[in-house]
Amino acid sequence: MSETQNQKGYVLSMGLLSNERLEVSNAEFLHEAFAISAAHCGNCCPVTVSFVGNPSRDARWVARPFTGNDAPESDHANNYFALSAFMPDLEGTYHRRKKSFAAQFVVALDDVTPVVVGGKQKAQIPFSRVTLPPTYVLETSEGNFQVGYFLREPIFDCGEAEDLSKAVIASGLSDPGAGGPCARLMRLPIGCNGKYQPEFHCRLRLWEPKRRYTIDELREGLQIGFVSAACVKQQTVTLLSNVCQSVAEGNAVYTPAPTTNIVLQALSERGLLKREVAPGKYELACPWVNEHTDQVDSGAVYWAPDENHPHGSFKCLHGHCIGRGISELLDYLGIEHEAALMKARITTAPGEVNRIVVAAETELARTGLYFQRSGRIVRLERSTITGNLQLQEVNANSLLVDLSVLTRWQHYDGRSKKVVPCDPSSKYLSAILESGRHQALPEIIGIARQPMIDELGRVSKTSGYNAASKLYADFDEHAYEVPDRPTKEDAFKALYELEALLEEFPFEDDCDKSAALSAILTAVVRPQLKLAPMIHVQAHLPGSGKSYLTALVAAFATVDEVAASSFPKDDEECRKFLHSQLLSSPAAIIFDNLTTDIYAFKSLCMTITEPTFNARILGVSRTAEASTRTLLLSSGNNVGPVEDMTRRVLTICLNPAEINPAEREFQHPNLIEDLRAKRAHFVSCALTVISAWLYAGRPRPDRVKTLNSFMQWGEWCRLPLLWLGRSDPATRLFELMVNDPEREQTARIFEVLSRIFKSDAFCVKDVATKARYSGFDDDIFDAFEEAGLSAAGLLDRRRLGWWFRRKNGWTANGLKLIKLPSSGKQIVYRLEVQPSPSTKP
Repeated sequence: MSETQNQKGYVLSMGLLSNERLEVSNAEFLHEAFAISAAHCGNCCPVTVSFVGNPSRDARWVARPFTGNDAPESDHANNYFALSAFMPDLEGTYHRRKKSFAAQFVVALDDVTPVVVGGKQKAQIPFSRVTLPPTYVLETSEGNFQVGYFLREPIFDCGEAEDLSKAVIASGLSDPGAGGPCARLMRLPIGCNGKYQPEFHCRLRLWEPKRRYTIDELREGLQIGFVSAACVKQQTVTLLSNVCQSVAEGNAVYTPAPTTNIVLQALSERGLLKREVAPGKYELACPWVNEHTDQVDSGAVYWAPDENHPHGSFKCLHGHCIGRGISELLDYLGIEHEAALMKARITTAPGEVNRIVVAAETELARTGLYFQRSGRIVRLERSTITGNLQLQEVNANSLLVDLSVLTRWQHYDGRSKKVVPCDPSSKYLSAILESGRHQALPEIIGIARQPMIDELGRVSKTSGYNAASKLYADFDEHAYEVPDRPTKEDAFKALYELEALLEEFPFEDDCDKSAALSAILTAVVRPQLKLAPMIHVQAHLPGSGKSYLTALVAAFATVDEVAASSFPKDDEECRKFLHSQLLSSPAAIIFDNLTTDIYAFKSLCMTITEPTFNARILGVSRTAEASTRTLLLSSGNNVGPVEDMTRRVLTICLNPAEINPAEREFQHPNLIEDLRAKRAHFVSCALTVISAWLYAGRPRPDRVKTLNSFMQWGEWCRLPLLWLGRSDPATRLFELMVNDPEREQTARIFEVLSRIFKSDAFCVKDVATKARYSGFDDDIFDAFEEAGLSAAGLLDRRRLGWWFRRKNGWTANGLKLIKLPSSGKQIVYRLEVQPSPSTKP
């Protein structure tokens, strides 16, 4: 057989088809189409449908399994086969439905026709759209063809098969009323089309059974647009595990929504469906065309169900059809009005709370918008102000509205003796929200606003929910370009581009510039890091660029501008602020222009060094847990981390040479705007640096201090910079840990106690007695006064006791305070000399 080529590739034409009816039996056809079923699907079977008469009037859509030699072969019957094979139920019966789906073996295009047939333009699929050589072509009526492709490997996932079916329809290769892979039937080569009188005998015009394709080959060859299963509000996510799926489908109170529009299917089977003129809007041949003046067949339209028209809509412009709407159309088609809603059904009944909860959660999960976090149900919401995707906890009122949109609740009414619609009661809403065991809802940790990277260095450019990381990725998949296996040379090139963004910042030392680069890497991968330090930009004078640098770093975390907040005054205020912010999983939080040091508030310390933060919700007598995978940034003049915050904060020092830095002129005054415009490129540079280091085998310098609190952060955001020859970004952090004023104060007191007691044990009473009777030198006493442990020349024993308890285990200047075992009432301590700290390779 010859094939024609043009610029688009293969194009079907009449010249490629046999002029004769090829003699292939239906059994032979099915053997070839499903030849690989036994090897892949065990006891699954293809199914056939056969009946005599007009399909619009005499159809009997009873599925029968094809077991090898029982194909319908009558040339005077409408003979069909399903594109998929199915598994039997417990009684051994085969059904053509989603629950029994085993695998799809054939992809077929219906209503393919030459552009002009009999001089009349046809609103069907033109031959020129078939750009891949078919496995078979079957003429099902004069000038009308079905084109089929056998798959090299079957599609086992029902969701993937449905996505492919939607993609075929969206690409204009099938009519909108086409069913999914579970319901879709195609004609067999031996049989007739009973719609016509005399009946039309099907003709197999092309037969190449060895021609099989993979899904990717089909997509490329037929130019099928990929239907992603991950976009919020536009596409559906298949998130249920096999266990939850089987639980939901075997649920006695739950009926999933139809996979196909039964109204479109009925219109198509009766030959009334013409074409889709707009999304959800279809041109019809009016069922009552015989009543039209001159029987004009135009002006009838059907709209699919939507939020405002749950049953759909129908309108015919002809005067004889005034008053006829969707109700009359459904009655004509013999479709129950409730069935036309295209919604899943949940039937409430006593003793079925567990199944009702699973059913409701199943429908929530199907939207791809609902997840569970720490036992609570949350929903992805996009802010109308910032455009940020956020996580919002679901409450009873919002759940009631959402379930009413997604599902149809019903119960048995004893008076009318029938099932009637109802609203979900507060009992069921409470059970759904408060059960804490959300079987069907995937767990989510947070939101990633750029591609993610795994421990092997591979960068995932797929948006949507990632079950492995439990993160939801929200970004444009096509905007990011990262080499598949970046080299060290690629990393250097990427790093140079990042350094170019920092050229005009007056860093005090090379380690500060390296810390800024580390902050950029941290911003890009923060959702994937279990823990990460807070980033603080410090300067001596206003106008040094502190806020500008924090805004630049934040731009790597999110495309939207992050509003600055004031630093809390105390731990209670800090706890309330952080918890309210973290509940929505923001990309970054900025504390701008601090006027005090960064104190070690308990809630702030927990946010930095704990993966989750738990606090009571304001106005509600319960707590909620939030992920802490949010970038924390701060800035201020001559302020920085103190006490226990020194090991939790990465400090960047700016030191401009100008007397008045605010008057400086910049070569790139619109730096952040330019960065946001090319954000995907610069984020790709940051990912390239990390990925290259991981692919290089995680090389480490010979000797580098270990920051135990942030091991993963150190590997991803610190060591790659050392590998590329940059200064240690954690230099300031280690300096502040050593030079912390509190630690210096503690070291002075330890030196005093070591001079007095040497290696002997002592208690609070011993220290107070020494101070009172033998006296301390003034400079020695000053150390206790600065720590607030003495007044009026006397030591405060109560405060000193608390001070010792707090400093137990501390090491300062090589001296470690150790609490000794004691059987008496006095708590006894001793100072031990520690060996010099060594660095670890």
